[in-house]
Amino acid sequence: MDIPAAENSLAQRQLTVVVGGQSHALPADRLLEVIRRPRSTRVPHGPPALVGVFNLRGGVFPLISLARLMGAPEGAEQRAVVLDHGGPIGLLVDAVPRLGAGRQGAAASQLDLAALLEKGFRRAAASASGFKIAESRPQAAAPAANVRTLVSFLVCGQVFALPLATVREALRLPHEITRVASSDEIVMGVVNVRDRALPLVSLAALLGFPRSGAEATGGAVLVVDHEGAQIGLVVDSIASILRLDEAAIDNVPSILQRGRGAAELDAIGRMDDRSLASILSVSRIFANSSVTEAVDSAPERQEEREDKLMDVDESTADAKEQYLIFELGEERYGIPIAVVDEVLRLPDVVTRLPNAPRFVTGIINLRGRPVPLIDQRERFGVAASAPAARPRVIVVTVGALQAGFVVDGATEIIAVAGSGLAAAPQLASDQSALFNRVANIGDDDGSLILIVDPEELLSRAEQDAIADFTRSPKSKGSR
Repeated sequence: MDIPAAENSLAQRQLTVVVGGQSHALPADRLLEVIRRPRSTRVPHGPPALVGVFNLRGGVFPLISLARLMGAPEGAEQRAVVLDHGGPIGLLVDAVPRLGAGRQGAAASQLDLAALLEKGFRRAAASASGFKIAESRPQAAAPAANVRTLVSFLVCGQVFALPLATVREALRLPHEITRVASSDEIVMGVVNVRDRALPLVSLAALLGFPRSGAEATGGAVLVVDHEGAQIGLVVDSIASILRLDEAAIDNVPSILQRGRGAAELDAIGRMDDRSLASILSVSRIFANSSVTEAVDSAPERQEEREDKLMDVDESTADAKEQYLIFELGEERYGIPIAVVDEVLRLPDVVTRLPNAPRFVTGIINLRGRPVPLIDQRERFGVAASAPAARPRVIVVTVGALQAGFVVDGATEIIAVAGSGLAAAPQLASDQSALFNRVANIGDDDGSLILIVDPEELLSRAEQDAIADFTRSPKSKGSR
């Protein structure tokens, strides 16, 4: 069959790239574009040639070092060649000097990209045409009705809490705050969060405490929602996620319902360490005149009043899911908040287990239940560095097994719309199954957060090994 002249010309054109000081040629018929090296998110235990995944106009694609793929010395790798290989992929190269006809690239060695990818990613020939997409797994069931899920936090050294259902996000306090002229001392100003003007309210001032120094030196913001309105409550720090039985929650003593700030209290929660958490009422917070004024003056709130029906339709069409963001070294990952039982500080005393797998750091007693601890630094291949100052344990249930994942920190809860989620490319390493989705959190730098699939976080062998520990007589008597 004759090939039209235009198509024949395209098929013969070559893209010349420089890798490790040497020129190589790639067929130009699959070229999509050439860009500067993008910001990428590392995929733990990925194939050696995989640098990570990157965001290109809302899509999430693999970024691959062509030098590593070829086994050549790595150079500057300042350009990414985006090719169609069953879906876009990015190839890092040092430079792209020209795109021309075959005779122009004769001095450059021709690369068989399909063979290189098949070898580098250990793919069978039948699946070498592209990168498959991992399917999202269903979310875990909601907690029992007699258990309250709360977000606890510190204000002036005291522990407070809010129902998780009312907290849309938990973020670090932004550095840039637009002050509002002639506003009440409770209102700190307005910040831009996800392209939305969010009023900030000092919870310390609202509760009648002195303004905290943490508000100026790196506090946290709880974005709470009430009847379609949102505000940011500024607190000193996020403490943990709690799941308290209703039997551990008491009414506020009448003597405490006096004085400024008392009306915001809804109940008192008794925690496992015998400390108390004051549970706040979101409806009462929004009933405060200063808060109401701040909400009504927000530009988005004014637009909602003008066209309320349209906003309701938009929110329904793009429902948001909540994720707990945790840190390991310099990387951040997410886990669905629905599968998190609770988040707590790493206890000072952890019972070590003899002959345990290297990723099992020990076992703790959690309300009479032995819970094994899994070192996620070991699991995710995080480079050795100084231990975290305040490590956290994320307690989740995987199947019939409850385990605690030890991480460097867990200080944020984000709400991501469906349009901000993408399926994670399934790259040849078995470990890549740990991540089933990628969240584009809307930062200016285009950064991505890999979403952990909790059902894949433990392999079958690991589940069996840990189940043996939890069934053993020694572990049941651990402290």
